[in-house]
Amino acid sequence: MAGLEVVTGPTQEPITITNIKEHLRLDEDVDDLQVNAYIIAAREWAENYTGRFLMQRTMRQWYDASPVDSSALIDGTLLQGHQNYFTSNQTLEVAASPISSIDSIKYYDDAGTEYTWAASNYYADTISDIARITLKDGGSFPTDVRKLNAFAVNFTVGYGTNIADVPQAIKVAMMQYITFLYEHRGDYEGAIQAPVVLRSLLNPYKVMRFSASPYSQLVRSGI
Repeated sequence: MAGLEVVTGPTQEPITITNIKEHLRLDEDVDDLQVNAYIIAAREWAENYTGRFLMQRTMRQWYDASPVDSSALIDGTLLQGHQNYFTSNQTLEVAASPISSIDSIKYYDDAGTEYTWAASNYYADTISDIARITLKDGGSFPTDVRKLNAFAVNFTVGYGTNIADVPQAIKVAMMQYITFLYEHRGDYEGAIQAPVVLRSLLNPYKVMRFSASPYSQLVRSGI
């Protein structure tokens, strides 16, 4: 399978503690630590629900190469005695959005030696909601790759480095979610569900994946 990891995290959150304290009408600083934790939780919740990463960060996605199975050749292309996760039309999906750049693609042999796959071999589509990497005409796949974590795609993802880059509806949903968490902190008996309006705010930004890709479950669904 594949793994998704953060290389360099975001330098700030989509909303500030000043924003949310005004929203909650808090004058004191006594709850600042708790409110900061809610901001991070709300950002992670919004990212999980929409399948989008909000503030810019650098990430890496790993892909395996597995031994060729003749029954699976219709689903994958051959790679020097291995089957890789490029589909039959030689396209690879990246499980993150919105991606601004594919920075590099590395591959590794059984000894763990790292190599760079030359960008002249592939084209990166960062315009689509689901970024794609496809083999160029005349391009070639690396050879002698290891079976597990054979490829590492390094990329930059997120709306930007400024708070203003994040869509306002997502930030409003975050503030509403933080309000919900703040009002329901502590012990509570009975079922608690986030307000339905949050889905209405976030649904237009939700990345829809229609294929049965091995990466479709990497980004979880929130509420």
